[in-house]
Amino acid sequence: MQSLLLNTIGSLRVESTSEPVPKTGEVLLQVSHCAVCRTDAKIWKYGHRDLVLPRIPGHEICGKISGSAKRYVVWPGIACGKCAQCIRGSENLCRKMRIIGFHEDGGFAEFTAVPEKSLIAVPDDLPAHLACMAEPMACAVNGLEQAGAGEGERVLIFGAGPVGLMLALAVRSMGAVPFIREINPRRIEQVRGFLDRAEIRIAAEASELEFDRAVNAAPDAATMTQGFSRLKPGGVFCLFSGLIQEAPVAVSTVNRLHYRQLRLVGAYGCTRLQMVKALGILTDHADILALLIQGRISLDRVPAVLPKLLAGESLKYIIELDATGLLYRNG
Repeated sequence: MQSLLLNTIGSLRVESTSEPVPKTGEVLLQVSHCAVCRTDAKIWKYGHRDLVLPRIPGHEICGKISGSAKRYVVWPGIACGKCAQCIRGSENLCRKMRIIGFHEDGGFAEFTAVPEKSLIAVPDDLPAHLACMAEPMACAVNGLEQAGAGEGERVLIFGAGPVGLMLALAVRSMGAVPFIREINPRRIEQVRGFLDRAEIRIAAEASELEFDRAVNAAPDAATMTQGFSRLKPGGVFCLFSGLIQEAPVAVSTVNRLHYRQLRLVGAYGCTRLQMVKALGILTDHADILALLIQGRISLDRVPAVLPKLLAGESLKYIIELDATGLLYRNG
């Protein structure tokens, strides 16, 4: 089969590899679509704490079991199922977690072997090229659930990249009111159609407002300080995106948490149930989410788009596959 193999950091190329043999509890999934995200670009350029090389990346997967017409997305975690976190439904926090595309080979290939229990059926009316965005949308759902966002509340989101926009759409779907804070005017113009269709306001145009919740979908440490300053008393800041530089916290910021009784929560990954919820959001807002797709590309074009993703210059690219591993043409 044709696969996009990361042999060493910075070296990603299409190669012929053996078709995976499913282990006990696994199935062989024929990949139809796999989204490329900024994390894929990061592991290509810099590596990752969970990455084991050589590796076929790709964790935003949609496909079919061979011989079946039923479509599935894949919850990319492989949890133990026995620890306290797994038992209480927080399997994303399992300490024995393994992740498809990091510890195990992923969806940048014609076929991938995945746990059968990780498969989630795709609604019949949701196109596969949109369904493969279920995992990042589920991460957005997790962030909002950790923040405790509720109907009618104002939610400030830092960053107008694909996940920031999915967060905003998830906020809208739950009856809350999303606002986007983005420092790059070119990005705002790039996503203007999405913002208008989804009725998402720009935070800079509402400078007088305070917010019930704030979420960072950008790795800049300044988002924390700015977020705390925009929250109502009793508000919540969700650290959704990890920070990429040291983030010394000023005493004035700490005191703001103290005197205004603010809360700071973290959010990491998603659960299988949150992916089910994400598919519902994707189905309800398919026309709007299609505006996030920068291009539907063949497997061999992925290395060329990774620098654009890493630089934050583009939105989502979706790999489409067929029997050659290069371009899927059958819907």
